[in-house]
This record gives sequence, structure tokens and C-alpha cells, in this order.
Amino acid sequence: MKLRIIAGVLGRRMITVERSAQEFRPTQERIRQAAAETLKPRIPGARAADLCAGSGAFGIELVSRGAASVDFVEDNPARARSILKQCEAFGIGRQCSVVTRDVRGFLDACAGRAGNGGYDIVFYDPPYNEPALAALVPALCGLLAPGGVLVYERAKSGTPQGELLGGSGYDVETRTYGDTAVEFIKKKQGTGSE
Repeated sequence: MKLRIIAGVLGRRMITVERSAQEFRPTQERIRQAAAETLKPRIPGARAADLCAGSGAFGIELVSRGAASVDFVEDNPARARSILKQCEAFGIGRQCSVVTRDVRGFLDACAGRAGNGGYDIVFYDPPYNEPALAALVPALCGLLAPGGVLVYERAKSGTPQGELLGGSGYDVETRTYGDTAVEFIKKKQGTGSE
């Protein structure tokens, strides 16, 4: 499987996902493009995370467009190795960290690291048919720095998670792309850690 990096210093280069790491649903290129364009003013210098990273395409796209660093979280060891290999091949290994664990474990680990400043951008694209992963969205918002944005990709028919946070220190905007919905959940400036 090959996925194209859309823009930035790595624009038009191809991410190659080895056969042993291909059993996942990658974010469609047009959705990556639309989400990255929506985030464009926030990307330069951003500290970001790509959760349920799969190929790592979104996180690599962020680095290509100027993000300072990206933490990739992927529970499948073959996919995690593939992301690391790709980052090294593109010469961005120093800006990238790959964590091989599930999202809940990552959340638990982050809870023990108070004062890490939070993320400016978190991209979360869990398998669409796992409600337990969708239910982590409010907790994941706790990883955001003030003004940070959680980008949550789900099936259009899925349960909106951002609605649970609207009016409580977060602004929520949902955009649909065919059968996919993307929720942009922004932590308001001046909002402390959760």
C-alpha cells in the first residue's frame, strides 16, 4: 500500500506500508488534505500526536507542513515499526517518537507526566466499529494545550463525541466527507488541564 504526502517539504513523496502492516483503514487522502488545511495556521511549530496511527500518514503530513514534533501511538508492532522506518527514511526521525501501545495505555502514561505542556494537535482515527475507543474522546481532550485541537475521525453514522464537551471549555465543529465525519474539538484559550 502506498499513500501520498500531500504538501510541505515532503510533498508528493510516498509512504510505503509493508504487507504485514496493512490490516487497517487509512484516512482517505481528501480527508487528510481537508483536515490539514483546516489546521494550517496551527501546524507550524506544533507539538502533535497521531493516535491509532496506522500508516502514520497524518502525523507525517503534519511534520511535512512544519510541526515541530509528532508522537505516533500504534498498538500493532508491525505498523509501529513501519512508521518508524518511514520517518527515518524521510529524515524526520528526530522529530518523531513512535509508541507501541494502545490509546488507553498511552492516556494512563500521560496522566503520570504532569506539566508536559499538552499537545497543540491530536489526531485520533480509531476503528469505526469500536465504541470503547470512541468513548475515550473526552479523556483525550485532556491531552490538549490551551488552544489545542483534537481531530476525531469517525463514521458519519457514529455517535458524535464532541457534543459531550461543547460549552465546557471546548468549541466543536463537525465536517462531513461522504460517509466520514471529522470533529474538530478546540480547547479554549485560558482553559486549564482537565
